[in-house]
Amino acid sequence: MKKLVIHNQSKIKKQILSYFQSTEDLKLSYRLHCILMLIENETLSCEDVAKLHGTTPQTIARWIHAFNKTGGDISVLKDKEKPGRAPRVSEVQLNIISDVLKKDPREYGIKADRWEGSTLSELLKQKFNIDLKIRQCQRIMKKLGLANKKGRDWSNRPPEQ
Repeated sequence: MKKLVIHNQSKIKKQILSYFQSTEDLKLSYRLHCILMLIENETLSCEDVAKLHGTTPQTIARWIHAFNKTGGDISVLKDKEKPGRAPRVSEVQLNIISDVLKKDPREYGIKADRWEGSTLSELLKQKFNIDLKIRQCQRIMKKLGLANKKGRDWSNRPPEQ
């Protein structure tokens, strides 16, 4: 593999060094460090840097080509957004659930004194046609700040006296 040339080395070196001081994105820092090594030491090749960093020369070459193509734009080395699985319960639904959990389950036709994973699961089936297991409903309740402590219910209400 032939040695790749990085254009505008002094400008890019300053840009990378200033970015190192201001970022917490470790993957990006790692990629910039590989490029910086090639700028600093002209005797190093992509293969040398790849061996030092435990990656492939093709990966480093891809970073350099992307970097050169954009004129040294650091953002091309950032990870792209990775789409994940869509949540079964939307943010709007979570807000509604949060409001519902502050009220008595009987107001919604659920025969229970307090909210639990099973009662929330029942409500989600009725109101949103969403079928979630009890454990997932418990996670939702925890996410909404409703802690299930032993001997207490899943509500924001103070215990009755």
